[in-house]
Amino acid sequence: MPRLRVSLANKCQILFGAAVVLILVAALAVPWLRLQTLVEEGQRQTARRLADAWLEDLIQADGSRFGGILPAPAIGPVPPITPPAPAVAPANPDAAAAGAEDRSLRLRLIPQAELEIEAGRDPFLAAALSEFRTWANKIDAFKAVAEEDGSWSYRYARTVRQRDLDRARGGFKPDLPLTQVANPLRYVMLIDLQARWAESQLRLNRLYLAIAGLLAGLLAIAVFWFITTRIILSPVRVLRETADKVSEGDLNIRADINTGDEFEQLSDAFNTMLKTVKDGQDEMQALNQKLDLKLVELAESNLSLFEANRIKGEFLANVSHELKTPMNSIIGFAEVLADGPEPQNPADGEKRRRYVENILHSSRSLLRMITELLDLAKIEAGRMDLHVDRLAVDDACEGLLGLLKPQADRKGLHLELAVDKDLPMVETDPGKFQQIIFNFLSNAVKFTPEAGHIELGAQAIAASSGGEPAGVRVWVRDSGPGIAPEQQEIVFDKFRQLDSTHTREHGGAGLGLAISQELARLLSGEIELESRMGVGSTFSLVLPLRIEERTDALMPEVAS
Repeated sequence: MPRLRVSLANKCQILFGAAVVLILVAALAVPWLRLQTLVEEGQRQTARRLADAWLEDLIQADGSRFGGILPAPAIGPVPPITPPAPAVAPANPDAAAAGAEDRSLRLRLIPQAELEIEAGRDPFLAAALSEFRTWANKIDAFKAVAEEDGSWSYRYARTVRQRDLDRARGGFKPDLPLTQVANPLRYVMLIDLQARWAESQLRLNRLYLAIAGLLAGLLAIAVFWFITTRIILSPVRVLRETADKVSEGDLNIRADINTGDEFEQLSDAFNTMLKTVKDGQDEMQALNQKLDLKLVELAESNLSLFEANRIKGEFLANVSHELKTPMNSIIGFAEVLADGPEPQNPADGEKRRRYVENILHSSRSLLRMITELLDLAKIEAGRMDLHVDRLAVDDACEGLLGLLKPQADRKGLHLELAVDKDLPMVETDPGKFQQIIFNFLSNAVKFTPEAGHIELGAQAIAASSGGEPAGVRVWVRDSGPGIAPEQQEIVFDKFRQLDSTHTREHGGAGLGLAISQELARLLSGEIELESRMGVGSTFSLVLPLRIEERTDALMPEVAS
């Protein structure tokens, strides 16, 4: 659901406007209601004065009528009496004239005998009569009634009790208790009063009140608008415009607020923050420029290193090639000497044979090292070529095992071939495959102690979804000393051996496994190592049935 966003200016205007309206309504509600109460109270006092004047005029004008009904049983019907005008004149002649024109006045005097009948027809009289009979000191009742035309009429009921009559005759007894029995109800005076002038004044006063409230509200809204716009919203807008400019990337802008209050302090803090950010950005740009220079220098150094590495690779390739030719000649002449006729002196023959064997052994070791350096240089230079052909893994393993058998026999090692039947043909480079497995076997023969055991095995790798095999796994397992877990990674590094001291037992340049790993990548395979100290090691070559297209495997390694 999208969130409704309202600006601070609109929020302030809406909230201040609502506050003004609420305050004015709360402030004007009391006088609005009080006007109605004052009008009703005024009409009640008017009706009460009329009743007092009427009662006094009735007693003075026709006192014999009240004098003949003192005993309660003698009360009888009273003929209608025309009430005289009130004896008390209004203080304001204009108000009196307006009252004479607007006031509709009706007076009735109901004797005790007719009260129940009239109360049955008049609910106001019934309610007033109930109060008069309940409370002995209750002398009048008043009620405002809304007419159908929207005007108001006021009804007033006044009691005429026995004490009122006694007071009129001069026979009042003040020590008599004020009870219903001692002061019985004799008459009820009803006054129906309509004050149109009072209602018009009430409406006019309310109109003035509403106009005053409206003007006050408009003035308050204008004042609030001026205050919020000039004192609150104007600095906020300046800060917002500054923040928008900063968000667009302009860090040179500054907020200019001079209000002398918290907004100015906020502006100063904001400007200080912008200055800090700008200084940090300038410093960062300077550092970036220096870093760019360093990167350029590093790139140039990398190019130099790459070129040096390329030259080194070419040098190794050329030197290895140049060294390989005379070395083959040395080996050839040594073999000719070995196959030549024996000297006449047996001692000289034994010495010549021993010298020839040393020449052949050293030459072959040096030739193997030169070959490894040549292969490494080709791999790093990206000049190693693949000659893909179909290969029977079982035949290749059997041939390699036969090639290493003379060396194993000299150390008394037991060689075992564990190749599964019906191995699938593999499309790979046979020469490089044999070179990898030969390195595994050579290391196994070199590091396995005498009378040890070496196993060369191969099996098919099943596909995950079943069906045809996905590849083959060829392993060489020996019973040598094993490799510690923390050293299993470094055995594949170039020019690294587990025993790197000058007194190490086994020679070599430490390139066999490194070259094997690179060749495995070229063949789209991988080498796995499992070894435990004192148990032996297992080097495995996992090959797919055909070489995958991999451009990264043919790229030279720069850092070597």
